[in-house]
Amino acid sequence: MMALAFGLLSGYLPMVLPGQWGSGLRFLGWLVPLLASALFVVFNIQRIRFPVVIWLPWILWAVFYLTFAEAANALQRTVMLFTPLVVGAAFSAMPASQPSLERCYRWLFGFFGVFMGAAAAQTGLLFTGKLYNVTGFAAGSITASLLAAWFAVLYAIGRQPRHLLCWLLLAAVPVLANTRTGMVAAALTLPLVLCPFQFYKRALIIGVLAVAGIGLFYTERIQQKMFYSGEGTLQEAINNTYASFTGEGRMDFNFATSGRYWLNRVLSARLDEAYWLGHGANTTEAISVAVGNVTHPHNDWLRLRFEYGVIGTTLFGGAMLVTALHALARARALRSSQGFFLYAGATAFVPMAIFMFTDNVIMYAAWFGNLHFALLGIGYAAMISPPPGRPPAPAALDHA
Repeated sequence: MMALAFGLLSGYLPMVLPGQWGSGLRFLGWLVPLLASALFVVFNIQRIRFPVVIWLPWILWAVFYLTFAEAANALQRTVMLFTPLVVGAAFSAMPASQPSLERCYRWLFGFFGVFMGAAAAQTGLLFTGKLYNVTGFAAGSITASLLAAWFAVLYAIGRQPRHLLCWLLLAAVPVLANTRTGMVAAALTLPLVLCPFQFYKRALIIGVLAVAGIGLFYTERIQQKMFYSGEGTLQEAINNTYASFTGEGRMDFNFATSGRYWLNRVLSARLDEAYWLGHGANTTEAISVAVGNVTHPHNDWLRLRFEYGVIGTTLFGGAMLVTALHALARARALRSSQGFFLYAGATAFVPMAIFMFTDNVIMYAAWFGNLHFALLGIGYAAMISPPPGRPPAPAALDHA
């Protein structure tokens, strides 16, 4: 837990410290949790409860590609892909008594406070009282969607207003940061929450979000973000978003894509060259640098498809789906607060899948993947923690 906390705080504390002190050490956000988790797994391998076998086909596929990789940085990128799995396995091997679960609740609330402070600092509210047009908090929107999944589960099951308030604050972070995909991903965590929640409430929330979303779309700040001219219609945004994601169709050059369209188009044009097997590990990096002057394509699904082919992409996507279903099945077998971790871990696959269309969430282990799979790991560890015949107490939820 300390290693995970260090990893998360190394990313967000510099945002609220004078001069963003320590920002050069952000790479430790994924490296420290990886090393600590790997060491813990080695000495506790027999206690692992995380369903690693679900991911084994993908792991073997990626390792095979790494063996024959010729692209630069292939080893580092592959290790980063595996980092959340190692973290999840480590957390599932930890003793998860009721007091330790309550500490996890309190820690998540504590991190929520640090994160909201970082969001206020990076968006301009903390220091100027005004929103910056460019915030540099895109990665923060990814973390916001993960925390939103956690509080969506707490609210859906517990119905406590403070959990709804926390969710609303997190859903507002991508709006403040002016990140388009983040707005959608965070907002959908509540209506699409993967835990018991009445259908009419889901439908009502979707209706409210749709009205709010249309209203936001036509605000000056969002219009300037979406269109170079500063104005455009919702239909234009939908058509151009599809073209930007796929690299196909007609592109209106009034639509701001941050360079995604041309890079996606170049990568999409070469997909059929290696339809089933892909071009190899990290082969997108050199193209991304040459075409868009960025390290990664802003589309994880396209990245997987280009590097690992249809087979590799299916293995990865299938592992996501099966893990979510497996976690849901196990969550239903638990009582009280223990199941929340598995419900939240399953729900987090929703924003993850959405962000994979426009971002590099599978590479951002420090911002999303490590905490995501830690939630799953804690949930699996909790399945065997209370002694038989002693039901877990809901104290953590009551005092969170």
